[in-house]
Amino acid sequence: MNPRPSTLALVATLSLCVPAHAEPPALTGEVAAWLKAYDTAFASRDVERLTPFYHPDVTIFEGGSVDLGWAAYRDHHLGPELKEMEGLVFTHSHVVAQALGADGRSAYVTAEYRLQARIGERQVDAQGLETLVLVKDDAGSWRIRHSHTSSKRRPAQAK
Repeated sequence: MNPRPSTLALVATLSLCVPAHAEPPALTGEVAAWLKAYDTAFASRDVERLTPFYHPDVTIFEGGSVDLGWAAYRDHHLGPELKEMEGLVFTHSHVVAQALGADGRSAYVTAEYRLQARIGERQVDAQGLETLVLVKDDAGSWRIRHSHTSSKRRPAQAK
């Protein structure tokens, strides 16, 4: 019995995404340093400082919704959220990066994040997981091409 062409395509695609060996720590270190700069820009609450970190055609999966493109995410999601936050601290930890392909121009990254801020009278302390797909631009800088976050379930608030 011959496998269906779609099955072969899936197997071929997955074989490109899963490395045959462990990534050198240098890539994870490079991406972790890049994420630290990203976290600093994020905590500044200045979307212009964040612009160089995003690909113009980024896709964002967050909170069960989808944002398509940096301009839409910046203007209708992230920008308004950042304006509401005071005392923002944003960090990534447990960063692991894997190269996608041999050219070193793309990678996927898994990490844990923590966001602490005050929104009005409410203190926010959110933690979760993030998967990023990064691509290098023509200047060799990483850009977020896709981001998918999930947050840990929060305990119910007392009424």
